[in-house]
Amino acid sequence: MKGFTIIWFGQLVSLLGTGMTQFALTIWAWQATGEATTLALVALFTAVPQILTSPLAGAIVDRWDRKHVMMLSDLAAGIATAAILLLHTSGHLQVWHLYVTAAFTGAFQAF
Repeated sequence: MKGFTIIWFGQLVSLLGTGMTQFALTIWAWQATGEATTLALVALFTAVPQILTSPLAGAIVDRWDRKHVMMLSDLAAGIATAAILLLHTSGHLQVWHLYVTAAFTGAFQAF
């Protein structure tokens, strides 16, 4: 039960952080462009890779250790978030960076 609780809490923190990050990036994209098209494209670049990789993710999760797959998926989301953080703090963040990281994160969210 202890192992389950640790994994559950880790996933709770991860999903909460991912949701808050996506919300904050949505607000940033709106402030940077003032266009709803940008928001729709970020959502599209998240959803399409997630839909396309879901069948592959299902097959991989069935064959591999689920804990390791979840850790890899969370690590990938963390790397994307860290990249956005570095770009934002250096003042180089642009909207197309959000598209790339949204696609990267969306692909790994399928797992």
